[in-house]
Amino acid sequence: MNQLPATLWIAACAHQLQQRWHSVDTLELEDLARHLRHDARLRAMRPDEAALDWLRPITDGAQSASAIAPSGASRLCPPTRQRPFSP
Repeated sequence: MNQLPATLWIAACAHQLQQRWHSVDTLELEDLARHLRHDARLRAMRPDEAALDWLRPITDGAQSASAIAPSGASRLCPPTRQRPFSP
């Protein structure tokens, strides 16, 4: 995905992140997407795939917690693993 200009990659990635985090400010999501683009593995992906890949530990953790926790308790359970956030 290196042929996609950085600004478009970042915007598309931030848009995908916003699909998951409606309450987070758009500028913060763009900043996160900018940081994600520094990771060569994520940068090689389509921006929407990169966002979903980065979110996977959070979404997988939430799904596992909801499968074993009482109704409504999953939002109180932290993700089981997190990806390092590095610029």
